[in-house]
Amino acid sequence: MRVQGEAVGRAFFAREIHEVARDLLGREVWVGARGARIVEVEVYEGANDAASHARSGVPTARTWPMFAEPGRVYVYRIYGMHRCLNLRAPSRVGPGAILVRAAEPLCGFESRVREKRRLSGPALLCKEMGIDERFSGAWVGQGIVVRKGAPVAEEEVGRRVRVGLNPERCGEAARWPWRYIVEGSPWLSRP
Repeated sequence: MRVQGEAVGRAFFAREIHEVARDLLGREVWVGARGARIVEVEVYEGANDAASHARSGVPTARTWPMFAEPGRVYVYRIYGMHRCLNLRAPSRVGPGAILVRAAEPLCGFESRVREKRRLSGPALLCKEMGIDERFSGAWVGQGIVVRKGAPVAEEEVGRRVRVGLNPERCGEAARWPWRYIVEGSPWLSRP
């Protein structure tokens, strides 16, 4: 098994959400024997973010991990069938979480995962890594582990608008450059 570095602790997630998002690039996410290097994330934060599940300001049975302590996992289902992995980090404007959008497979995957880019999108990543709602609310390190991995140099980090947001529903939030990527990675969900 290829493991690079020790697991990050809760203190890693207890920093400002955009700082954590940028620093997640190059980290490794592990579920059991499957490991992948994070290459793309998106920030969702506070009541002023019309795309955030925390926009109401009130936690629900599904969204409470976004309002919990930093370092919690938030997994939700979209379109009734796909799952998305989020990691809780604090924001200056309220609750928030970071969506892990894409990763490069490192260990524990069948060859088809690499050949068909099966970690290039949040739903694909969750499916191939076996991530579902049973992880939601757990601490990072309890089933889903984030390891230090290899740092990404500042010149390799890009910022883009978030993916798949409806401008009519989300307004200006659909244009915020809150997607952090490893520039040039073939594993991105979108360039």
